[in-house]
Amino acid sequence: MGFKFKYRRMGSFILDLVIVKIFAQVGMDLYLGIVAYLGKGSGVSLSFTDSLALPVLLTLYIMLLLVFIGVYMGYHWVCYAFLKTSLSRYFLGLKVVSDKGQPLEKSLYMRREFEKIVWSVATLGLYVFYCGAQYLTFSNPPMHDKRNHTQVVES
Repeated sequence: MGFKFKYRRMGSFILDLVIVKIFAQVGMDLYLGIVAYLGKGSGVSLSFTDSLALPVLLTLYIMLLLVFIGVYMGYHWVCYAFLKTSLSRYFLGLKVVSDKGQPLEKSLYMRREFEKIVWSVATLGLYVFYCGAQYLTFSNPPMHDKRNHTQVVES
């Protein structure tokens, strides 16, 4: 595993996140617009001193994270259907295979991507930095690769 390959692999995940963020922003804006529209006509108002403000804001934030995860999974579903890999991996010449070198089935590929994004969102991005540091420094594969018995190789 060369230095160049490691950075291409890490860069592909960052590029995927940027692509998904573009599409997720549209979904998030629609969601927040609907919430604002529904809240406008109901006569309900919240202030920062209200006891209901924190649970409502937490619910809104969790729903935004769920929208992002849904868009991320939809992006990978579409990419797998057409390219058998993500858009950034396609352009960077990478692909995900099983530990035995066999191409991945759709269910395993989607499970791997789901675990990756859930760990990234649940740890507020620390999973990405930790796995990146472990991979670059010690060549340890990320947890989502270990758990799903997959690896990223050059195509």
